[in-house]
Amino acid sequence: MHRVRLAEVFPPGRPPIAAERFELRSDTASHSHDFIELAVVTGGTATHVSAAGEQPLARGSVTMLRPGDWHGYHDCDRLTVYNLYVSPEAFRRELAWMRTAPHLGRSVRIAGRSGRHTGHPLRLDPTALRVVESGLAETAGDPGSDLALHPGPVYAVRVGILLCLLGGVVPQGSTDADSERTDHVHPAVLAAAQLVENDIQRAWHLDELASTVNLSPPYLTRMFTAHLGVPPMTYLGRLRAERAAALLIETDMPVAAIGRLVGWHDPNYASRRFRHFFALSPAAYRTRFRPDG
Repeated sequence: MHRVRLAEVFPPGRPPIAAERFELRSDTASHSHDFIELAVVTGGTATHVSAAGEQPLARGSVTMLRPGDWHGYHDCDRLTVYNLYVSPEAFRRELAWMRTAPHLGRSVRIAGRSGRHTGHPLRLDPTALRVVESGLAETAGDPGSDLALHPGPVYAVRVGILLCLLGGVVPQGSTDADSERTDHVHPAVLAAAQLVENDIQRAWHLDELASTVNLSPPYLTRMFTAHLGVPPMTYLGRLRAERAAALLIETDMPVAAIGRLVGWHDPNYASRRFRHFFALSPAAYRTRFRPDG
């Protein structure tokens, strides 16, 4: 049922945003994937299970997961879910402008939060839910189906759905103060994020990164955390963990080699950092989530 590989969801020539509809009446095994997933509940109830714990789901619930995050559904009662899949590169290329838009930037931060144990369900306001549900009903289908053979119009509609979805989500426990802290994005924050995203293997140090974007280390840390929710080095660690998770799913490379490839040269340190983000060791993650064959 669940796709976990980037190539399965985004075949060559297909748009970097895809959508599918599922009706769940029984538990689903925990699974992971190497792309961004936004799951919108339009009917029924269930319990969402992830490294963050268990959370109830109902109509209007939205779960946003980064590459490498794992989750599943328990106690499903006629649960209807639309999955909107987004290639990670889309947020770095054609959708990169979203980071600089105040409200959309906060939502992208939520979808791309780089701290520990993501996957907490969010809420979608009723007006946005109606629009998102209607759009997904029109465009959801197998990524390899005829619907995906017309990438221009379908992609445009799905970008509109994504904008409405990101604009309509309300994080549980959010406050006005949280919003105020991220209304003005310092350009150095975006520059610093881009630097580490483009070279995760490099042995970055906070002082070096701050100097490169012409800020003091404490100020960069404060501004970076206000916008992206975590300090720069934690952000880098999450990116490395995501890349490692994808390689664990996609390849047969030894765990130690994967660690070196993403910038973690000490196997013990690599295992500790990976476990910090995904609550599993690299070996256990591969055993649990890699598809057969």
